[in-house]
Amino acid sequence: MRRAISITVLSALAGLAQAENINNFNCTDFFLFARDIDKTRTEFNKSPETMAWNWFVCLNQPSTAKSPNRVWEIMKPSEQVYLRNGAAPADYEHRVMPPNAVLQQARTLGLDLSRAFHDLRATQQVDGLALQMGGAVPASQKGNPVRFQLLMGKDTFDYIVKNKVYNMNGQEALSGNLVFPNTAWELKAAWLWIGTDPDYLKQLVSDGYYIAQAYYQQQDGTYQVGYAALSGLHVVNKLNANWVWTTFENINNSKYTVTNDAKAMKNSTGPTPDATAANTRFQAAYPALSKYELIGVEFKPVTQVLANSQLESAFQNTSSCLACHDTAAYSNTKGYFNFALGNGGGILYPTTPLPEKTFTGYKKLDFVWSLKHAQWQR
Repeated sequence: MRRAISITVLSALAGLAQAENINNFNCTDFFLFARDIDKTRTEFNKSPETMAWNWFVCLNQPSTAKSPNRVWEIMKPSEQVYLRNGAAPADYEHRVMPPNAVLQQARTLGLDLSRAFHDLRATQQVDGLALQMGGAVPASQKGNPVRFQLLMGKDTFDYIVKNKVYNMNGQEALSGNLVFPNTAWELKAAWLWIGTDPDYLKQLVSDGYYIAQAYYQQQDGTYQVGYAALSGLHVVNKLNANWVWTTFENINNSKYTVTNDAKAMKNSTGPTPDATAANTRFQAAYPALSKYELIGVEFKPVTQVLANSQLESAFQNTSSCLACHDTAAYSNTKGYFNFALGNGGGILYPTTPLPEKTFTGYKKLDFVWSLKHAQWQR
């Protein structure tokens, strides 16, 4: 199984490299907007959806010429930034190895130790609920949760470390609002757990899912180790003051994820018409990514709904990445701002940015809700 998967992954990466630059976009220094942010903004404003796809392609290039990992796979996972004891994290380039118990299982299973292993410990969405797998998944996986992962770019990480807001002590000590650099990036990924089922693995490869090596710790302290399939990806950066919010997902997700009443999970917010046009062009040019689609782009502080069926499944109709993350704020007396709006006993989330007066007494965290994972230093 290892050989078959390795060939699949490497051939996909090779295909990406060969197809690069269909619209003369250069992936060099794309995290830094090619060191010309004004030019990038101009190109973005011409077609946000084209730029979103360019970033997605660049993120899915090999991290180095001969690497089996994609660029985004070596970004810093949030659990290596917000440590449980509130301590300062290791350098951005430092890679924390999986636990020995995971590596031992990986060797036994014949996994590739030169590839990344994704720690998929998270199973809760923003609303605290889980998205279940169902439909065409194997019987052993039905009812199990989709898993999530948050990653950040170097400039995001460096700003967090510089301002010592990787723990609650640093956030409480803030004297004003945070202002991240324009080159800050964050990603949030959703994953279908495969484990070591070869037939299920083959099925998901056929449906165009990117397959990675992964693990998670169970309640009894033991680890599940195997493969996972990328079902959704938020790609976020601070090209503009309100950040830019783009989201992609696999077109076959409705076959493998279900609503609370066991119906096929579908996206009710897109793809938008402009995203559909971009999808047609880029899917044809990049066969390795052809089963992923852009749902939409959000960057203006207006009323807008945009969701990923894997990441905001239960509240798609009240999901606005920009409006929700605009509420990222902390008060030494009130704690983190509560962005859930009361609605006659129910819960809604803002789809329009709230007035600034709403945050009186709070320190704004510049849209970065991942800071809520910080712990007290002890």
